[in-house]
Amino acid sequence: MEKTTILLIDDHAILREGYQHLLNAHGFDVVAQASNAEEGYRLYSQHQPSVCIIDISMPGAGGLECIRRICSRDDHARILICSMHEDSNLAMRAMEMGARGYITKSCPASVLIDAVTTIAKNGHYLSTEVARSIAMEKLVHNDQKVHSLSHQEFAVFRMVAEGKSINEMAENLALAPKTVSNYKSNMMRKLGTHNLADIIFLAQKTGLISMPPSN
Repeated sequence: MEKTTILLIDDHAILREGYQHLLNAHGFDVVAQASNAEEGYRLYSQHQPSVCIIDISMPGAGGLECIRRICSRDDHARILICSMHEDSNLAMRAMEMGARGYITKSCPASVLIDAVTTIAKNGHYLSTEVARSIAMEKLVHNDQKVHSLSHQEFAVFRMVAEGKSINEMAENLALAPKTVSNYKSNMMRKLGTHNLADIIFLAQKTGLISMPPSN
């Protein structure tokens, strides 16, 4: 079975060596290391690694520019950001620019391994603290948007969070399924939600539905 190849781009040599030792010990193949964005882009073009691990804060062009350059060359690039910053805005910007994952340098080694494994399989990965930071940022932003929903859109928001189908909502609201579907699309656009998980999370945080019991 072909090994997953890794390119490390980080300006701290000690961290790169530590990552290489850890990743190689778990069956990955670190094919190259770079200390800045310019060198990283050149080595990416040369080696075409399965996964590229990039730090955000580097001298010169920096990590975000490195993401942009790599993704402009290869829109299938699988990039994992490993940064000292938990900042949700940085994480969201990195993901919008094409990164597949974002973890912090304070994460346990197991998180790095899980992240690389997931991204190598074309998945996406956020470490717990980064996911929480993004979720809370979206919550503050979206709480303000809940008030922009019309009466019917708000009713659809609540029922979608409760797991009701389009036909069930149509029956409850005495509306045509196509009309309900339109309300649902408008509601999701206004709230900035993209899937059922986003809607459920927001509905829980705003008190529309009960939070699941914690273990």
